[in-house]
Amino acid sequence: MGSSGPARRPGVVTRYLLDTTVLVAHLRGDEEISDLILGLVAAGHVLCVSCVNVAEVERGIRPRERKAATALLDRLTFLATTAEAAVRAGRYLAELAKRGRTLHLADALVAATARVHGAVLITDNAADFPMRDVRVQRPSDM
Repeated sequence: MGSSGPARRPGVVTRYLLDTTVLVAHLRGDEEISDLILGLVAAGHVLCVSCVNVAEVERGIRPRERKAATALLDRLTFLATTAEAAVRAGRYLAELAKRGRTLHLADALVAATARVHGAVLITDNAADFPMRDVRVQRPSDM
């Protein structure tokens, strides 16, 4: 991230869905990720999480990280994985399978949730989200 922080046009607020990789990196003290998160908040953007990301964080956190994880997740906007997102996730899985690509259900649900809610997905695993209609950003590119 540059010294000026994430760019924002005046009056334009972007929703960012933080993937599990980003959440865990922040919880484990990755300064670049933490600076990115703080910069996005300072710029007035909305940081979000999906039920899949919450479940993955809960599954993978260390006991000593639980309090910080709860505090972080409580500050984020929750984006519901709706019926529309479920249908879209199923279609992603089917379309990619036709092309010989295996995709995890969790990743399909995260991508579909971002798409349905008009959010940009921030992830360190951009290769896990090959959907053409989902806006994906790597933290290192922001």
